[in-house]
Amino acid sequence: MLIIADPEQLKRVVNNIIGNSVKYLDKHQGLINIRIKDVGDFIQVEIEDNGRGIASKDLPYVFERFYRADASRNSATGGSGIGLSIVKKIIEDHGGKIWATSKESVGTVMYFVIRKYQEVIQDE
Repeated sequence: MLIIADPEQLKRVVNNIIGNSVKYLDKHQGLINIRIKDVGDFIQVEIEDNGRGIASKDLPYVFERFYRADASRNSATGGSGIGLSIVKKIIEDHGGKIWATSKESVGTVMYFVIRKYQEVIQDE
């Protein structure tokens, strides 16, 4: 599986998502799973944690610039609310898509897809 992408930007995407997961994990029983799947013309990356999860009312907004879930959950973790909006822009700039699923007290899965490299063979 090959993709054409800026490796530094993709590293930033993965580091940012994992960094967010780590903020909300239990220090002793936290778990992060990363899966990479071949999905047709795309590569799909899934980053799953068993952290606090995101309330269903907040989930549609997590990729919006400066959006932060309720203040009580963020008081100890800090953050400016721009990290996931930057992640979304990077993925979209690479022709991909990003989304999340979550359940409070269970965890969150962040998904993103990036188009696979397709070699074009020209007739001679």
